Amino acid sequence: MKKLAAGLLAIAALSAHAEDAQGIWSGIIADQVKVVLTVSRAAGGSWEATLASPTQGFSTKVEQFATDPTHISFAIAKFNASYQATWNEKDKAWTGTWTQGRTAPLILQRIDAAGVAALQPKRPQESAIASASAPYASVDIQFASAALQLAGSLTLPRGAGPWPAVVLVHGSGPNNRDEEIFGHKIFLVLADHLARQGIAVLRYDKRGVGKSSGDFKAATTMDFAADAQAAFAFLRSRPEIDGRRIGLVGHSEGGLIAPIVAAREPQLGFIVMMAGPGVRGELLMVEQLALGSESDGAALAKLAKERTMNQALFAAIVGERDREQARIKALGILEQGERDGLLPPGMAAKEAASFTSPWFHAFLSLEPGVALQAVRQPVLALNGALDRQVPSKLDLDAIRAALAHNPRAVVKELPKLNHLFQTATTGAGDEYAAIEETLAPSALAVMADWIRSQVQ
Repeated sequence: MKKLAAGLLAIAALSAHAEDAQGIWSGIIADQVKVVLTVSRAAGGSWEATLASPTQGFSTKVEQFATDPTHISFAIAKFNASYQATWNEKDKAWTGTWTQGRTAPLILQRIDAAGVAALQPKRPQESAIASASAPYASVDIQFASAALQLAGSLTLPRGAGPWPAVVLVHGSGPNNRDEEIFGHKIFLVLADHLARQGIAVLRYDKRGVGKSSGDFKAATTMDFAADAQAAFAFLRSRPEIDGRRIGLVGHSEGGLIAPIVAAREPQLGFIVMMAGPGVRGELLMVEQLALGSESDGAALAKLAKERTMNQALFAAIVGERDREQARIKALGILEQGERDGLLPPGMAAKEAASFTSPWFHAFLSLEPGVALQAVRQPVLALNGALDRQVPSKLDLDAIRAALAHNPRAVVKELPKLNHLFQTATTGAGDEYAAIEETLAPSALAVMADWIRSQVQ
């Protein structure tokens, strides 16, 4: 009888210190990155969990989620990350360790829907657009690009047309029509500003994204250039649009695409390059990765070794027309980087595959100067002085040289702005989500004023 009573007491004690993992949990990795873990259990008993970072604008399903009354664990392979924690009854929290190359403490505490809403970063420009009465109409449209159907929004000023217009061309990545990055709807803010100036705006979901058909992963910059060219042709067919006053505004990769389309389409009126590359992709990536490591606090000796590795890596990829052979060569270089401590263990294969994807393999060889030298239309090339993805001096110097023949080209560096054209402190990527501003008023003014001067 005493043994049975002792056993019951032990079970009661265990239950008092157990916790159901279902629900919403929040914490901060290394006192820097706020995350929200949402855990649910399906009718069949299987667990599902999603990890999101409201401040960094990402959400992903976790893998290998496991739990018992006192433990939880999961992994995220694409981030090379994992988490293990034990239930702390005193603090009512999962106390554990986040591992992603290095380890960091992560304590998760239960929150409700109101708590999740409070974690969402503020986006005052988008909020103002949503709450105000717009002096323009926005209609959903579709247009063809070869065999694809691309979906988008056409913003039209109210009143009698035909209107001057621009096509907005996104940067790299699976961007929707608003070019939504870290919760910032860059193209929504830009379209709103231009429409209020009497300029119609077409923005669209990239192929394979949102409501557009196609395969995003198989596409290259030249495929996206064909889509932008199709968007221009669609605008010219619209009776509300003045076909003689249409331009392209391209951000990042879109700034690479705009000159390509302008060289093909003499009837295009003008182009605006927002942080468009001026040097070959191979050279740009070496600088971009070096600046990223510098922002992460890498030591000078490690930066030098990484630069040497990346120069060899991208030269090897560019030198191989066959993507599989390029991947094999890249893998060898990156595996040596792992052995030298330049990459976290297990990352070589993933990076080799990424850098030899159809898009990357083509991008690394692209020379922006070829198209820029063929452009005869007016050009506005802008870059932020704090841009650490498309470095301002490197790329604007190359763009100036390529446009030296064009008397209607304007090249400007905008002070205090980063790659997204936000007012920034350092320009590092980890600032993007934390900055409330989506597009700096100074950048909006420069673009709108110049575009109005072209269409008038």
